[in-house]
Amino acid sequence: MMPKLRHLNGLGLRALTNGALRRLASMVIVLSVAACAPTSEMLYQTDWRHGLNSDLSVQANPGDLSIVPDRGSIKEYALKAKIRRSDDFSQVANGTPRAEVVFPSSVRFAQGETYRIRWSTMLPLGTQFDNKQFVIVTQIHQSTRYGSPPLALSIQGTQYGIALRGGELHDKASATQWICCADADVGRWVEWELLYRPDERGERSITDLYRDGKLVFRATGARNAYPGDQKAYLKLGLYKPDWLRKPTETSDMSMLYGPVTVTKH
Repeated sequence: MMPKLRHLNGLGLRALTNGALRRLASMVIVLSVAACAPTSEMLYQTDWRHGLNSDLSVQANPGDLSIVPDRGSIKEYALKAKIRRSDDFSQVANGTPRAEVVFPSSVRFAQGETYRIRWSTMLPLGTQFDNKQFVIVTQIHQSTRYGSPPLALSIQGTQYGIALRGGELHDKASATQWICCADADVGRWVEWELLYRPDERGERSITDLYRDGKLVFRATGARNAYPGDQKAYLKLGLYKPDWLRKPTETSDMSMLYGPVTVTKH
């Protein structure tokens, strides 16, 4: 709201000192900047200190998702996901090896809107890497059909990989990239940030991924949503779809997840 100036007319602007004019001008500038400042809407936030939030859906065997203290870190608590190849996953979603949380209906990604997701990961000491198979560690999953997610961050060997899919090209990625080096992240927290605007045609899509503040992936004009999907959702955790039926070099895996925030801009 602009300051009221009508009382100045009776006094006459000439009666104001230069200092008063400068202060008035500064006030107007501050108010104008505040009025034009971009706003964001907090869709979800958790630091895990109150446990596994009741509004999160769990896709895992009992005990494969837990909240653990993160001793020696400012994060205090972390979500731990773990999977073992020898376990029975028949009662887990689609009967495939996974330990994931699904974020609630307040976190849905509509096409044409812009979102910012911040989260962190840590690979525990002793992590073994699988050169023969990937494991998805973060994904934005479609709500309209089965199959590969429109956005997946995975690990294969000692590299991270990101893949986008969208439009009618369900089985073909619209953009992919390897990101070095996951083995350098064992025992330390990695800060991730994703700026995401879904678009089934890719005309206005945004997919910018930052790792520890550095831009590591940018896809321009890449389809990153499926046709008509206005309710894609966020999943954190481990998903290793081919583990039980293809050659592998690992028998277990775990990962820690720090605080999560999702905002709409």
